[in-house]
Amino acid sequence: MTSASFPPSEPQHPAAPRGWRRAPVPELTAEVKQTWSQRREDHSAGGVAFRPGEQGYDVALIATRGGTRWQLPKGTREPDETIEQTAIREVAEEVGLHTEAVAFLRAIDYWYWDTYHRTVPELVHKRVDFFLLRVIGGELTDTCYEVDATGWFPMAQALELLSFGGEKDVMRAAMAHLGA
Repeated sequence: MTSASFPPSEPQHPAAPRGWRRAPVPELTAEVKQTWSQRREDHSAGGVAFRPGEQGYDVALIATRGGTRWQLPKGTREPDETIEQTAIREVAEEVGLHTEAVAFLRAIDYWYWDTYHRTVPELVHKRVDFFLLRVIGGELTDTCYEVDATGWFPMAQALELLSFGGEKDVMRAAMAHLGA
């Protein structure tokens, strides 16, 4: 399967710039993952930022996609940065909180299609390392352009709100670590 077999064919999205079309994508099969010519590996980090709350501990979550997805704050590693530093920086950038690492929780990985302003979709294999991060300062904010909303949630409620199974597993690991 080659990228040439997928020319743009979808109608233009009404919010997209004039003339831009989202690239169609094939089903993510094992063969596509091995043979797709436009692909990259991404490495990110994030955290379960926690503080004492009325029901044990509260954690900070972000909402994206117009508030339809609740997620843990995370982002891409910068050159010359440790993965732990990435997690701490990304939490500060996305939700305004200053944190310190308590423990490494786990890594998750997943595949997705990057179609943003592309005529040929790029296949991305992403690894995200998550840390348990104690809040030591700052104020929860949603001023980051990547975030639609932020909120403090008791851990059990956060577990229910999270949109992705891998991040639910991370939250369970945090709860086990804190005895929550």
